[in-house]
Amino acid sequence: MTMISQGPHTRSISPPEAVPGRAFEQPPARGDGMIGGRSRSLPVELEFVRQHGVSTDRLLSALDAAPLGVGPLDAILREGVIQEEDYYQALAQHLGCEYYFGEPSFGKDFDVLKGLRCGVAPLAARGRGPRAVIAPRASSVSRLIEMTKSGRLHPESFAVASPQRFASFVRMQRGDAVLDHALGRLASSLSARRGLNGAQIAAAGLIASSAFAVAAANIHVLTAVLSLALWLVFLSSIALRSAAAIANDDKVPPRMPSDDELPVYTVVAAVYREAEVIRDLVEAFDALDYPKSKLDIKLVAERRDEETLSRLLAMRLPARYEVIVAPPGEPCTKPRALNIALAAAQGDLLAVYDAEDAPSPDQLRLAASRFATDGDLDCLQARLTVRNADDSWLSKLFAVEYAVLFDLINPGLCALELPIALGGTSNHFRVSALMGVGRWDEWNVAEDADLGIRLARYGYKIGSLNSDTSEEAPYEFRNWFWQRVRWQKGWMQTCIVHSREPSGLVGGLGRRQAFAAAVLIFGSVLSALFWPAFAFDTLRRAFEAAGGVSSGWREASDVFTYLLAFAGIWAMLVPAIVAARLRGLNLSAKTLALMPLYYVLVSIAAWTAIFDLALRPHFWAKTEHGRARPPAGPAPLADPLQLGRAD
Repeated sequence: MTMISQGPHTRSISPPEAVPGRAFEQPPARGDGMIGGRSRSLPVELEFVRQHGVSTDRLLSALDAAPLGVGPLDAILREGVIQEEDYYQALAQHLGCEYYFGEPSFGKDFDVLKGLRCGVAPLAARGRGPRAVIAPRASSVSRLIEMTKSGRLHPESFAVASPQRFASFVRMQRGDAVLDHALGRLASSLSARRGLNGAQIAAAGLIASSAFAVAAANIHVLTAVLSLALWLVFLSSIALRSAAAIANDDKVPPRMPSDDELPVYTVVAAVYREAEVIRDLVEAFDALDYPKSKLDIKLVAERRDEETLSRLLAMRLPARYEVIVAPPGEPCTKPRALNIALAAAQGDLLAVYDAEDAPSPDQLRLAASRFATDGDLDCLQARLTVRNADDSWLSKLFAVEYAVLFDLINPGLCALELPIALGGTSNHFRVSALMGVGRWDEWNVAEDADLGIRLARYGYKIGSLNSDTSEEAPYEFRNWFWQRVRWQKGWMQTCIVHSREPSGLVGGLGRRQAFAAAVLIFGSVLSALFWPAFAFDTLRRAFEAAGGVSSGWREASDVFTYLLAFAGIWAMLVPAIVAARLRGLNLSAKTLALMPLYYVLVSIAAWTAIFDLALRPHFWAKTEHGRARPPAGPAPLADPLQLGRAD
């Protein structure tokens, strides 16, 4: 059951309760479990479910198909042969104990973290009834049955709950303890929560006062100094971008492991106001070519998002899915939701996706093989592609931008062993590496860029993954603009975080990588802010030179400016044409002519981000999904009144 806020009140939403005696609603036909003329018995944790209409042959077939290392009940539940909630209600009936519906509450002395690990919690004292609730994982059910049958555990002394129901109630009743464990694990010096420190404020004040003093004495000197500084920044960015674009990151395809060799893989998606696309996301996850019994899928939703939650509950997802309702609190950001999910991750590997994503079916298997082949590899970035490039000129140039970044720049930086700014989705991690760097920064609205730099600072290796994830690009101006403002604001936060201690950045990365990281992050922000001014200055110089307004030193300066401008055009235009051709995008002359306007809009978004950073630094501007194509027929909303406890 999930508690959803509704103004000052709350109401309960529970999965549909099974009717005792027919919990699984399977065809009544029953096999005899005869294999090769001999009868095969079921494990004790599955034997009793035949009374609820599940054939022995179906159970045995699912067990035979399960990879090595997967327990019998895990195989049945994660494959969706039996719904988890139905199974545990039938288990309670089989044991003769109560099923836990949320009353009474957990006892005051409940150790939340220990309880979540072992699935046991004391209940608040009352006159009669169970004293504890037990939510055994699949591997522990047989022991619970054996202890009950032997009399070591009396059925009246405990209630049974499904692991997901148990965890949901723990987060609901003891949310503060859950958040204390999941959040705030990053050192404050590396978190965007603090903003500028004293040294940064002093440095900014010194630069501003110096610029004012120089301008008062001679405005032309200030203009020359600023121009030189911007030239150096742009030249460094052009050089890094060009080197990455031509670098070769071809990898020998690793051997694809068998199902038995694959590890448990946790897949996380934060879903907020995603009712229009949530069914598409589930279908994309179901299409993954990975053993379903080895998938641990976390869908993190907000309690106030009743529409998305209702649609998720109406789907009655198999046990490989866990719908996590994030306890309320600040900040309301995607990385906060990801950290809450990470605290419950069961896999050694973890992938992050957005709600509108459709990863290639073999992506998890390919990533797992890369991790198995290269023991030093800690993170992989898959390629992001745009599926609605033709919706508008904005979505077309967005698609080109993605093609350049994820097909050329990021793979090239990985080949050069330089830091990259991760994309916000299709990141694959070793969970140990994520824990080692302090998880995501829940206060940074570009948590992906920050995490990419932080992984490099801690010495973790990032690679590119030759696999696509299809995404929806915002094609409406308002949707595109506020997404870009959030990105620019997050990159500014990342600049602030990683410039607090320059010696720490250089010490962690080394001079070469630290310079590349500075050019990547600081150069991108400064380029977005000042590119239009530089372009205008270049055009002004060209017109003045054509009109005969020139001098010796101005001619030399103009030549350098023109060369830099042409280099910038080359670094922007040539990779775009190459990447568009590789992706099969129809990049017409008209679209190319709109590229300067596109980057002017990026610059406007960057300047807007400065004000947004000052006024509401941790506000997450939500990008609306499901607008670029007709809805894919979402499930009807579940009626909360029909989802309550069955009496």
